[in-house]
Amino acid sequence: MIRYLFIFLLTALSACSPRYATQPEASTPKLFGTWWRVEAIDGRKAEFLRGQRRDMHIILYSSRKMVGSGGCNQINGSFVHSPGSIRFGAIASSRMMCAPVVMARERAFIAALRKGDSSIVKGRRLTIYDRSGHEVLRFMAVPSR
Repeated sequence: MIRYLFIFLLTALSACSPRYATQPEASTPKLFGTWWRVEAIDGRKAEFLRGQRRDMHIILYSSRKMVGSGGCNQINGSFVHSPGSIRFGAIASSRMMCAPVVMARERAFIAALRKGDSSIVKGRRLTIYDRSGHEVLRFMAVPSR
């Protein structure tokens, strides 16, 4: 009888352990360290274009650094984040030349990042809005590469 009571108490205490309560769902990506591929810029679908070198993407780090690609050039910069809010600082980029349509969309991507004011991660998507609440960027989490 005492043995069963001991097993019951051990099971009950294990179930109440905080490690179970704080683990995120496996299907929900984390804001930091995730490869976020651009799906849309200012409401326009961002398909892979002829002449584009890489997927347009960003990776945000908890150190407040951002790296990524505009499709042609590598980009990096800094950002400030608090729950629901995100603002990007100066964004630098390499100076490679690609097709004019790729370069124009890269400029639109960087301009949209600069307009960012708030963000929401829902499911496998990250959405960034400007100050008026208009969606400026939508990203899809990509599995680790």
